[in-house]
Amino acid sequence: MRIGIDASNLGGGGGITHLKEILISVSNQPIFLDIDEIVLFSSDKILNQIRDFGILTKITFPEFNKGILERVKFQMFGYDSEITKRCDILFSISGDYIGNFSPVVGMSRNMLLYERDIWWEIRKPKEIFRFWLNFLKQKRCFSNSSGIIFISNYAKEYANRVLSLSNKEQTVIYHGISSIFKGSVQPQKAIDFYTFQKPFNFLYVSTVHVYKNQWNVVKAISNLRKKGYPITLTLVGGVIFEPAGSLLMKIIAQEDPTSEFIAYKGHIPYEEISESYKNASGIIYASNCENMPNILIESMSSGVPIVCSDKSPMPEFLKGNGYYFNPKDVNSLENSIQKFLAEPSQRQFMAINNIDEVEKFSWDKTAEETFRFISNVYLKQN
Repeated sequence: MRIGIDASNLGGGGGITHLKEILISVSNQPIFLDIDEIVLFSSDKILNQIRDFGILTKITFPEFNKGILERVKFQMFGYDSEITKRCDILFSISGDYIGNFSPVVGMSRNMLLYERDIWWEIRKPKEIFRFWLNFLKQKRCFSNSSGIIFISNYAKEYANRVLSLSNKEQTVIYHGISSIFKGSVQPQKAIDFYTFQKPFNFLYVSTVHVYKNQWNVVKAISNLRKKGYPITLTLVGGVIFEPAGSLLMKIIAQEDPTSEFIAYKGHIPYEEISESYKNASGIIYASNCENMPNILIESMSSGVPIVCSDKSPMPEFLKGNGYYFNPKDVNSLENSIQKFLAEPSQRQFMAINNIDEVEKFSWDKTAEETFRFISNVYLKQN
């Protein structure tokens, strides 16, 4: 069987991490020897990041290395014949294949295509139109797919409410986690142990966008410091939506004009983020739109206790092992942080549970389940 992977629209971030990791697992595991060939279609930029191995063939086309108009034109009118020559089944890893080749397995990665309330927060017609077009591409991809992979139960339930998918083979396959994030639980101390000279440091790792709510976290930390709590905040993550970045800088300047307790580090390479976890006393995760929150899983693996957004799907993964809050409500966040700080033994117990919980997340398991599902879909179509 020849499995094609359409990564022609893949950018970076979690998508490229997922692709790299499942292919590394395939290359290392003999269980996949019944696959004759994996054909990866993408741009040179992506292909150059993927290591070679025996059954992997990497293919690009000039259009995949040009602008979006050239790429879409080729995807609509030239791509199918190339796939047909080389593949028995196609895996659309970004869930946006728009051609007519069959059979196809699509994948759901981005809840921003479905949660429209965030579109109106963005307030930029161009951005909203882009989300709408991407939603239409995913709708077409899923309509033409024989199977669909979701990465959270929340996403599966949401997409099935919006789209007609009852006649599709469907599964939920969680992403894995890199061993670089694995830490150990440190003894948790009462807040009285800390001082303004040696404070309790919270960490929030995330790109900056309207649904990440970093400004609410800054306000909550500032308010609690005014109440006498010796706490600081480190923010890690680049700006991916400029208005959100501007708002964050404005709020930081208002709340901490002398850079006393807020440290914004910006983008840090993926391979180096684990160092930030090692320097954290506690973690805050304040996103209100995720499919599978990889950063939350990494935080759980670090052994650092967590204060977390109560928006689904976060409780699907963190379960009862975090202090929850409404990410749009500063008072809710303040109250959760106060409770978190007041209960050192409970946060230590939760952190230990999180270390145990993340044992189920493995890239080898993700790869095996992914390619087994694709194979089963193929066999049912033949």
